[in-house]
Amino acid sequence: MNDNYSLCESRAYFGCLDGRLRSPLFGREIAFLAKGSEELYARRCAEYFEGITADNLGEYPVIEALFGALGEYVIDLLDERGEEFELGDFAYDEDSPITDLLKALVPVGLTFERFSYLSEEECPPAFSLKLSFAPVPDELMEIAVHGDVAVYAGEFQGVSPWNDKLRKKKWNYARNI
Repeated sequence: MNDNYSLCESRAYFGCLDGRLRSPLFGREIAFLAKGSEELYARRCAEYFEGITADNLGEYPVIEALFGALGEYVIDLLDERGEEFELGDFAYDEDSPITDLLKALVPVGLTFERFSYLSEEECPPAFSLKLSFAPVPDELMEIAVHGDVAVYAGEFQGVSPWNDKLRKKKWNYARNI
């Protein structure tokens, strides 16, 4: 981890850890909350997230697929409500590279969550990432993943990365990953 990384007991949430990491994918520092975990798991998740860059996104196929699914959500959002928004020069369609979408997303919150039935060592990295859509900052969206399993992509719901029931929901853009 880099020098910008920090971790401490959460003052707002009992049994949780608060931290900050530097995300090369978004080029900014992101605050995170680690639920139901100790420092070992929180560090492992933070290191995993810090390892994702625009250049190596292909090495994280589930993350790449989730952002592709989130791109489908953005296309539908703009098709249905685009005239309500002042998008400036932002344009995105099914032929646009994911990197174009990433430039329009601003991380708002990152939550790491350990599955309680697995030890800190056995539990794969799992997180939910809350994002703001820069052209329309009030539009919040989210992706959620545990290990190699894409759990959710779409409008912000505050989902758990361990809620596998979401994977079958019609409104979940990650349902076909």
